[in-house]
Amino acid sequence: MAGKFYVIVGILALLFIILYSLLPFYSKNDPTLLGLPLFYWYQIILMPIGALVFYVVVMIIRD
Repeated sequence: MAGKFYVIVGILALLFIILYSLLPFYSKNDPTLLGLPLFYWYQIILMPIGALVFYVVVMIIRD
């Protein structure tokens, strides 16, 4: 059971890294949200999500 959990967490971390790596797809001015282009608000949304994902990864690896 623990091995499957490690694989799932690793896949989530890898998925998050891939989401950040898709720069050509989100490097656009439209759509805007509160006056910010897609490039900025996409990264602003991913920052707290990434912090949570990597916090969970570190807590799991630490045990």
